[in-house]
Order: sequence, then C-alpha cells, then structure tokens
Amino acid sequence: MRILYHHRTLGDGAEGIHINQVVNAFRCLGHDVRVVALVGEQPHSGNDTALPRAQRQWSTVGSLLPGVLYELAEIGYNLIGRRKIQRAIRDFKPDFVYDRYNSFSSAAVEAARKCGIPVFVEVNAPVAYERVAYERRRLRLKRLAAWYERRICNRADHVFAVSTPLKDFLIHERSVPESNITVLPNGADPTEFDPSRSTNGLKQRLGIGGKTVIGFVGILRPWHGVELLLEAFQTLAKRWPSIHLLIVGDGTIEQSIKNQVQLLGLSSSVTFTGRVAHSDVVDYIAAMDIAISPRATFYASPMKILEYMAMAVATVAPDMANIRDIICNGENGLLFQPDDCGSMVEAIETLLTSPEFSERIRKNARLTIESRRNWMSIARDILERASTCR
Repeated sequence: MRILYHHRTLGDGAEGIHINQVVNAFRCLGHDVRVVALVGEQPHSGNDTALPRAQRQWSTVGSLLPGVLYELAEIGYNLIGRRKIQRAIRDFKPDFVYDRYNSFSSAAVEAARKCGIPVFVEVNAPVAYERVAYERRRLRLKRLAAWYERRICNRADHVFAVSTPLKDFLIHERSVPESNITVLPNGADPTEFDPSRSTNGLKQRLGIGGKTVIGFVGILRPWHGVELLLEAFQTLAKRWPSIHLLIVGDGTIEQSIKNQVQLLGLSSSVTFTGRVAHSDVVDYIAAMDIAISPRATFYASPMKILEYMAMAVATVAPDMANIRDIICNGENGLLFQPDDCGSMVEAIETLLTSPEFSERIRKNARLTIESRRNWMSIARDILERASTCR
C-alpha cells in the first residue's frame, strides 16, 4: 500500500523515535511511505530524519512566541499543513493517511476527508489535558484545544490509542465511539535492544564493576518519580551494600535530585550519566540488573519500560492500568502500588533475593518484545485495521 504519514512535531526525542520506527516498519513490510511534516516534506528516499537546521528554526520560533500567540500559530499551521497534505495526496495517491495527533492539528483529517481517502489518527496522549496538567507552557485556549481533540478523533476513520486508560479517556471525555478505537501500546526494536551486548566495559568505565545495578532511564521531570526511587534506594542500600543506582538522563529537576542524593548520604552509591544519545542507551540498560519506572502518567505507554524489557532486564513499575497493558505482574515484570515507597522496596527485594524468579522475569520480558511489543507487530496491526477500512 501507499501510506502518507503526517506529523506536526520537530521529530526529536521519544516522538522522533516512535515516528521513525513506525515508518521504517511500514517500509520493511514492503509498503511505500511518504512523510509530510512541520519541518518539511521528507524525501521519498527513506531519509525521514528532520533536518537539524529546520528543527532549530522552528524550536526558536516556538520559544519566542508567548502563550496565546503560540497556540494561534499551532492553529494557523493547519492552513499550511492542509495544503501540503492535499498536494501530497494528489501526487502520491496514498491508500490512506496516517496522522500522529497533536494539539489543534486537524490538517490531516480535514485534507483526507476532502480528498475522500481513509485517515487514521494515532493518539499518544490526551494533549489538551497533558498541556494543562504537566507542561511548563500551559494551555491558554483550553476549551478550544479540547474541541479540536474531540473533532479530530471523531472525524478519523479509526483511532489508535497507546493505552487502555487513554482509550477510556477518549470515550468518556471526547465522545469517541468505543468501536472506533484500538489500543496499541508502544514497542521496542528487539534487534537494536539486544540483551547479548556486554556490560563489563561500561560498568568498569563508570566505576561500578561488581555492583548490582538498579537503573532509571529518562528525562528528569517532576512527574517521573525519581525522588520516590531515591527514597526506596536509601532503604535498600542499608540492607544491600553491594547495590548501586544508575540514573541515565538529564532534565529540569536534575540539580534538585542531586541535592537529594547528597542529603540522603548516597553520593558514593549513585551515578548520574547526564544526557545520553538514544543510540547509546542500550549500553546503559545492559549495565543494569534491575530497571525502574518509578511513576507514570495515567495514559502513557512508556518506551523506557519496553526498552528495559527488550534488554531482558528485570523491570519494576507502578501497578496502573496503562502499565498492565505491557507488564503482567509476576510474569514479565513486577508491579508495585503507585507512590508507595515500601511497595517499591518489596518488589525490588523480591528480585534481589530470588535469582531464579528474576531470571524467569527477564526471559519472559524479552519474549514479550520479540512476540508482540515490537514495531513490526505494531505496524502489522495498523495495516490490518487499515485494510478493513479501504
């Protein structure tokens, strides 16, 4: 099939990884994909990496615009985006349009409807809610953003939501029919995230050779719960002197986390790596014996968890409906009561004290990625749904 993929992002960070993985999976399955994006229509050669110059330009523009003007600019993009998508539809003649939803971004749905071809919308977050609850740049046009979200999802031929709670949100808060939503959690690349990679060299370079490493990968933001992880680690360090905490990433609360480490007297037992290129993250996960996702939003499908699992690292995460879309407690990971330090400690100690159980968790986690939660399987699920709507 011919697939026209649209997104209004800068194509960096986790969203860029997701976009490239899905596009590449479509192509590996033999389909022809053209990408139309904010940073310019990508060439049909398969090089869908956004140009750094374009990324910098749009990032600068966004940072200079105050709240309401920024949101009006997002709405204004629809005029440009719709023309670009309609032109691509005429030239490329796709079988369907696949749109990664963003706030106010109705261009793909409107263009596809006008041209009479199916359009599918991928929803990774309830962005109108997320930008009020979590983002530093809070929405000013909240009601309008919610209206756009409702309209976009209801005008799509089908919606793919990354978690069960997100599906429920779209049903109850955005009036999207349940039959029009498929839950499709994120995935990981089992070839890129290969557990056979050696950890010895990196552990030695980090000065943690011979330690049992508990790890976290991600941007250091208030809602990721790293403070809770530190509290649990303090308790564990008193009982298990050979453990070490590895924190991979940086972010807005990095200094406050480092300050907390000092106050807790854990400086010799915690290593901060700072930001690491995604291509190198695999080596850092490989250095971990147990990987933690301390906290998650109610709707997310955290890629860090899937990448931990792909690397056959025993994974501990909060017991939430969206996490249960990925982890079956006691089978391919362990779940703890959300925001409960004692429960997190108990889960980690279960893995520390039961090597055979931990090994079974590791193997099952890897099998989950190989069999279901990988980008090729995700692309097949999308294409299967698309074939019924043509």
